Amino acid sequence: MQVFKFGGASVKDAESVKNVATILKRHENIQKVIVISAMGKTTNALEDVVNLYIKNDEKHLQYLHEIREYHQMVCDDLFGTNNPIQHKIFAIFDRIEHFCSSNNSKSYSFIYDQIIGVGELASTTIVSAYLNLNGIQNIWLDAREMIRTDYAYTDAKILWKETENLVQDKIDFSSTHTFITQGFIGGTPEGFTTTLGREGSDFSAAVFSFCLNADKMVIWKDVEGVMNADPKQFEEAVLIPKISFEEAIEMTYYGAKVIHPKTIRPLQNKSIPLEVRSFIASDKGGTLIDAFEERIEYPPIIVRKANQVLMHFSAKDFSFIAENHMQEIFGAFATSRLRMNMMQNGAINFVAAVDNREEKINETVALLEANFSIKLTSDLDLLTIRHYNEAILNSELSNKTRWLTQQSQETIQVLYRDTY
Repeated sequence: MQVFKFGGASVKDAESVKNVATILKRHENIQKVIVISAMGKTTNALEDVVNLYIKNDEKHLQYLHEIREYHQMVCDDLFGTNNPIQHKIFAIFDRIEHFCSSNNSKSYSFIYDQIIGVGELASTTIVSAYLNLNGIQNIWLDAREMIRTDYAYTDAKILWKETENLVQDKIDFSSTHTFITQGFIGGTPEGFTTTLGREGSDFSAAVFSFCLNADKMVIWKDVEGVMNADPKQFEEAVLIPKISFEEAIEMTYYGAKVIHPKTIRPLQNKSIPLEVRSFIASDKGGTLIDAFEERIEYPPIIVRKANQVLMHFSAKDFSFIAENHMQEIFGAFATSRLRMNMMQNGAINFVAAVDNREEKINETVALLEANFSIKLTSDLDLLTIRHYNEAILNSELSNKTRWLTQQSQETIQVLYRDTY
C-alpha cells in the first residue's frame, strides 16, 4: 500500500491531469491513497479572494467566479460538452459564496481557511471523475472528515488518535484499489475547515501514510528529485539521490521548499520510505529518503529565504536579558505561532529573524510591547548552507551586507541585504 501526492503543477490543466492518469495506470495494481493539491496557482488566487473579502471589496465575487471558470475550462477540455460533474463544481463554489454572504466572523485566519480549501475540493473532484471515466476506479473522500485538527486556523495541529481512527474507518481497500483525497485541509470536530500550513499537502500525505502504515510514500514534482538548491535560483543545482531522515529534517527545518517541514517525522516514526520523483520524467528514480545506516556524502545544501524581518527586543527596565525574559518572549512567539528562523541573544537584547507575516508579527509585538522595546528591520534575506566550504561561502556571500551570522561545524546562517 502506497500514498501518492501530486502538487498543483502536476494538475494545472487538462494535459497535466491526463499525465497523472498515465502515471497511475503504471501503478494500477497497487493499493494507494492519492493526495492532490489545488490546480496550478489556484491557492494564490484564492488568497486574493480572501484579502478582497476582508476589505469588503465586492471584487472578491468576480475573482471567485474567474477561479470557477478556470476549473470549468479544465473540465471542458477533459470531458467535452458531456461534463458529468458540472453541478458538483458549481456547488463547491456556491458554498463559498454562501459563506461569504453569511459569515459574521472577523478572524482573518478563520475566514482564510473556510475559503482557501475550495481549490483542493475542486481539483480532486475533477481528477477523480476523469480517472473513473478512464478505467481507474477510485473513491473520492473528503479529507476534512478524516484529518481531525484543533482550532489553530491556518496552522492547525493534528489530533493524531482521532485522525488515525477516522482514516482507518473511511479507507477500506476491499472496495477499490484507489482513493482520492485532498492535501492541505482538515476539519474541526464541529466541521469547520482548517489548513495545515502553506504547502501542507506533503504533510497531509505523510499523515495518511502514518495512519495506514503505508509501505512507501511518493511525492510527484516538477523537478527530478531533491536538489541541493532551488534550481530556479541556482543553475548549478544537482540531484541528491538519497538522503537520511535526519538530513531531510534539517533541510526542511531551514526552509528547503521541496518538502513541507512537517512531512518527515511521521514517516520516520514508522520507518516509511519517501520517494521524490518527477511527474515529467516519471521513469527516473528521483530521490529516496530513508533510514540509511551508512554515511552519505552530501554536496553543499543551499536554502535561501527571502522577505525576512529581524525583530529586536530589549527590556524597558534596562536589565539583562535573563531566563525570565526569554520565557516571556518564547511564550509570545508560541501564542502567535510565529516561527523563529534564526535567533541570537546578548546581554541586553534578543533578536529573531522571522518570515514577514504581518498579522503574526503584530500579535507578537502586542504581547511583548509592555515590557520590551521592539524594533523591526525588514527587507532582509536569510541564507542557510549545510555542509558548506569556503568556496561556496565566498561565492554566495559576495556583494552582501551581513546583519547577523551563526556558524557551526555543519551549518552556517547569514541574514543579509544585497549591496548595490
